[in-house]
Amino acid sequence: MGMDGDVNLVAARRRLVFLAGRRSMAEMERILERFLERELAGLDDRACAGFLELLEESDADLLDWMGGIKPIPERIDRSLMARLGAHAREHS
Repeated sequence: MGMDGDVNLVAARRRLVFLAGRRSMAEMERILERFLERELAGLDDRACAGFLELLEESDADLLDWMGGIKPIPERIDRSLMARLGAHAREHS
């Protein structure tokens, strides 16, 4: 990865932290912030892009998908959603 890739990844990670801290549900905000505290440094370009897409979804849907109440739509990165759900269960 060149300099531009590094800069873009840093910017994507900052955007993730910013968006995770501004959710409509405090519970979802805490889950996302804790997840990013633990996982952010290990997220590559692809994972950051998937996470940014995830943050476009409603908090209610995210919680329902993590809890298995609703099936996860095909458009959502299932591996990332599984990691987020596992993290939420570990820290609840």
